Amino acid sequence: MAPPSRHRSSILNLFKEGVLPVDIIKRLVVLSKTVYDLISPFKKLGTFLDRRGRGRKATVVTPDRIKAVNQGIGRIAHRSIRKMAKGMKISRRLLGRIVKDKLKLICYRERKAAILSEATTKKRLERSKKLLQRTLNGEHLVTVFFDEKLFTVQAEFNPQNHRVLAETSEEAFANGKAIHQGSHPASVMVFGAVCADGKSPLLFVDQGVKINKKSTFRRF
Repeated sequence: MAPPSRHRSSILNLFKEGVLPVDIIKRLVVLSKTVYDLISPFKKLGTFLDRRGRGRKATVVTPDRIKAVNQGIGRIAHRSIRKMAKGMKISRRLLGRIVKDKLKLICYRERKAAILSEATTKKRLERSKKLLQRTLNGEHLVTVFFDEKLFTVQAEFNPQNHRVLAETSEEAFANGKAIHQGSHPASVMVFGAVCADGKSPLLFVDQGVKINKKSTFRRF
């Protein structure tokens, strides 16, 4: 669409004052087509405002379509955009525009959460209250937090994100391009602790050793 003439307001103001179109053309030195194209809608509509309903009509992203998408998502929030677009017989890009631009929705990944029984929930609440009470009494300053972590000597692999670009599958999975994983890879257990005064050095747990008060570790 061509941009409006920079003389638009001047032409309309002069015509409202009763200046003839011929005189407007001479005074502003503009094309006659520009003047008559601006004056013609005023003669038909009686106003200089743009006519409502101009432009191309929406054929896919219609109010009914937006309502149908909103109702579908309301029934099943984790529906696939691709499957919804296929069911409505529209492109995935257009359905994405409806979800993002019209409904103002953002796609989030589902989270995993532990199933807590009533007894477990009650026990966690009691422990949380005790921890808060320790904080009020200053006991948290002498509390030691510790944990151990098992590290495996094995390449990290995510089938969703790790991809191989190749012309054929044989080339993609040729020797040297596959990640080999064993059932029982070599591993090492590392122990560490922190408190208000500092942290302990990393301690390596010997294989097969059970962690208790008599355990011995190798310092890092």
